[in-house]
Amino acid sequence: MTDQNEPVFRMDPGTFRVQEPDSTPTPAPSSEEPAAEPVTTEPAPAEKPAKRRIRWVDMFVSIVLLVLLTLAAVTASIFALFLAFASDSCVAGSCNVEVMATGMWFAILSPWLVLLLAAAGTIVLIVMRRVSFWIPITGFFLMIALWIVGALIVWASTA
Repeated sequence: MTDQNEPVFRMDPGTFRVQEPDSTPTPAPSSEEPAAEPVTTEPAPAEKPAKRRIRWVDMFVSIVLLVLLTLAAVTASIFALFLAFASDSCVAGSCNVEVMATGMWFAILSPWLVLLLAAAGTIVLIVMRRVSFWIPITGFFLMIALWIVGALIVWASTA
């Protein structure tokens, strides 16, 4: 008969121990050895998370797209200066000059704000080693949308 205090099934605590890939496995104890007293296992020390690899292609593409975004900001600001010609159709007092100036400045400055935000976001994601090429692309479309909003403000003031 078996003793009531003895467990039905006993395994060595080292059986489930996770080992480093370069370490040699410890041999399992033979069944001929006498059973030792239960060993308390200590929790494994917290391991540092593995660092992410630098994605060189993503970083290169992000930098090229940021340069292109800078060129787009320059182009959008130059085109915004031409919005001043919308006042040529105004007869004395028929246009709201303050609203027109607000729309023009909005179209001039918003591309640069988008560029700063996109550059900051891209740099943060590159440092965090995450995919970052999508930020300048999104910034380009946001830049176009904000420039159109500025142009609509200018054109709305001429009616």
